[in-house]
Amino acid sequence: MKKIILNSVLILGLIAGSATVTSCDRVQEAVDSVAIPLPFAITPNIQEQKIPFASIPMADYFPIPVTLDVDVDKEIKSQSPSLSINNLKSAKLEAMNIVLKDHTLTAQLDAIKSARIYIKTPTLDRMLVATADGAQIKADRIDFTPVQNAELIEYFKSNKNSLIVEMQGAKLAAGEMTVKINPTFRIKVGL
Repeated sequence: MKKIILNSVLILGLIAGSATVTSCDRVQEAVDSVAIPLPFAITPNIQEQKIPFASIPMADYFPIPVTLDVDVDKEIKSQSPSLSINNLKSAKLEAMNIVLKDHTLTAQLDAIKSARIYIKTPTLDRMLVATADGAQIKADRIDFTPVQNAELIEYFKSNKNSLIVEMQGAKLAAGEMTVKINPTFRIKVGL
């Protein structure tokens, strides 16, 4: 009798142990199949912008709307097809610059004293994401400093997003300039 009970307990123990090992393997396979990419960058290809420009030294900023229309859901799926915009954990501006391509100005980008970049959607108010002034502004380029902790998740849930570039004049200048606006966004996703 003792032998039958002992054999039964051993057999049950083997069955339970093999079921546990098999289910752990299945959990590990499921985890491995959902590879979460490291944070990745999105650099939208914004068309060159022709901007009429007139500047005088003053305190007012003049706004320039720029269509962004970044489809972050599509970008996430290109990195990991099993994830979507619902898995977005963070979206921040990593870098931003404006490069002068052509101009008919009496001055170049250095006619700008200060510049600010905002992001907006049709349903969300604009939010400041970057600023530039002083040494960041050169004749042919403006390098912006991203605003720390400016979280853009809600702005990227819509693929109808845009930037507003605001510039403040430093000296007299008039004409038209063609610029290339180059934002880079850092995206993090997770389960």
